[in-house]
Amino acid sequence: MSSFIPPLQVELIVAGAVGQAVACLYESIFGLDNSYLIGSHGPPRPQKRRTVQEIFHCLGLTYFRRAYRMTFESFMVLHDKIGHLIKFYAKQQIYAGRKKIRRGLQVQHGIVPPPPPNGSILSTSRLGCALRYFAGGDPTDIMVNYGIGFTDVLVSVWSVVMAVNWSPDFYICYPDSEIKQKEIAQEFFNASSVGFDNCAGAIDGILIWTHMPSSNDEGVGDDIGRKSFLCARKGKFGLNMQAVSDCRGRFLDMSIKCGGSSSDCLAFESSRLHRRLERGVLASGLVLFGDNAYINTPFMATPFTNVSQGSKDDYNFYHSQLRIRVECAFGMFVKRWGILRAAMPSGITIKKTVAMVNALAKLHNFCIDCVDRTSFVEDSSSEDLSNIVNSDLGHVMLEDVNGCDVQLPLQIMDPGHHLMIFPRLRGVASRVMR
Repeated sequence: MSSFIPPLQVELIVAGAVGQAVACLYESIFGLDNSYLIGSHGPPRPQKRRTVQEIFHCLGLTYFRRAYRMTFESFMVLHDKIGHLIKFYAKQQIYAGRKKIRRGLQVQHGIVPPPPPNGSILSTSRLGCALRYFAGGDPTDIMVNYGIGFTDVLVSVWSVVMAVNWSPDFYICYPDSEIKQKEIAQEFFNASSVGFDNCAGAIDGILIWTHMPSSNDEGVGDDIGRKSFLCARKGKFGLNMQAVSDCRGRFLDMSIKCGGSSSDCLAFESSRLHRRLERGVLASGLVLFGDNAYINTPFMATPFTNVSQGSKDDYNFYHSQLRIRVECAFGMFVKRWGILRAAMPSGITIKKTVAMVNALAKLHNFCIDCVDRTSFVEDSSSEDLSNIVNSDLGHVMLEDVNGCDVQLPLQIMDPGHHLMIFPRLRGVASRVMR
């Protein structure tokens, strides 16, 4: 007695046979490899994985630094610090993903997915994937270079983000120690032409460019919440990042708590650093140097307004000589991590954007503290630059500015200069006194 074959199974068998026949026909006519015609349900393609060491031997010292934004020695030092955390967070993400898949397959077919055929991915490879992604690399190019899947690239990126953010070695917070504050002021004093000895940090804001947030993003809500992320001054959606830097361009403190529509003054006042400054964290006689987007206070020195000559104008010039250090830090920051030169990919939520930018700032400090102690940042590779330029919402140009030894991303700098259009209280008071 012949066995009965369901009609659906017959259709699948016929469709499979036709597909194989078409693949063979293409191969016979055009001489093409028919493996790509099998489709996503065919057998897995063999992948030859490459280690970071192999890639380094291929690239050499100069091109490795250009591709990974740090030297190979710095790369290995960084891995020694966070390699164990990368493994931990990668396993967490892989387990969570497989648990979800396994639950669905067991419900439908009772099938448990097998382990990866090529074994686990090395933590050095995951760190390399993340750094290439941060530098502006295309995930599809990264997966080909390392012989891993597209999802593995993204798992590597977020494993490194979490590892950096949770490592105590990279914690960013303005120091409480009076000794460290005076060391910061001494560096600014050495850079000042007239010997300003009270600058304990330079502060400014930069726009972290994003796509228009989704209403599903945590904290966004309706259209009104979405508009709070629109920086009308720059014509871009994003987040207002407030940062204090030292004379070398290291970030001493940073805060990302407000959308792009916020002024620098309000974004600063919502930060933890502002509350600490009001409680007197700065040593006596020390202040932060900021521009006219901020309010002049006992802990904040801003330039005089509406002056073009005389001692006040001279003060403004020498004040800007130190204040520009934070702008140079932003230039180094954006040039080093090319992903910041375009809008964050649409699949990255606001919460994840904040986490990634925090990690990038910490890696920026690491590059300065480690063997890469220079304000010079390598130009992006041609592949990364092509990926940045071809972003769907455009990209940010790096421009030369007088007084700064690095190019600056002027299109996303100074997003919250709302107070610049209003008369300053200090100016009003001086006119009343006259």
